[in-house]
Amino acid sequence: MVEHAKIDEQGKAGSGQWLFPRAGSLPGLFGGTMGLMSWIVVAVVAALLIAAYIGLFLYARKRQKAFDEQYAALKERREVFVLNKKVVRESPRAKGILKYAKFKTYQVTGRVVVSQNVRGVQVNRMQVMTFHTTKQEFDKIQPNRKYKMDIAGNYIGFVVAPPPAKRQGAKPGDNGTKQGSWWRRMLGRGELRRK
Repeated sequence: MVEHAKIDEQGKAGSGQWLFPRAGSLPGLFGGTMGLMSWIVVAVVAALLIAAYIGLFLYARKRQKAFDEQYAALKERREVFVLNKKVVRESPRAKGILKYAKFKTYQVTGRVVVSQNVRGVQVNRMQVMTFHTTKQEFDKIQPNRKYKMDIAGNYIGFVVAPPPAKRQGAKPGDNGTKQGSWWRRMLGRGELRRK
């Protein structure tokens, strides 16, 4: 049995009693009667966590490989005029507990020319579509511009985007207008001053 201190009504320790249990009398990780058993439990729990992590990693890699094969088989290079882009938090199309989780997705809305043969006649029509993409490709895209993209279904895998053009001789605060920036014009420090 473990001997604990008895505290009287005034909150003081009773005379001759221990405030703390004696060393070695409590079961613990580093000594006592249950030391070896607790280390075995910790080792088993750690092994189970590591096995679950490795299993999840292998499952995710298998799913990614299947997606990459499907994307490579279906991708087409198309010209898309980007109308809008947005970051949306939405739930995945999954069953179980994942359907309640919200994940950040990157969506791009654009116009695409879709062509198809109808009874031997080539028909072209403009269609507005919403595509999903990765953050790296999302950052390359600007609205109201036309890009060539590798598309498979509603997924954008790669965007052929020119690097942002830099003007030669531009000053760090200059935005390309002759009058200077909007802020400088409001303060009256641009090239054209209001009188």
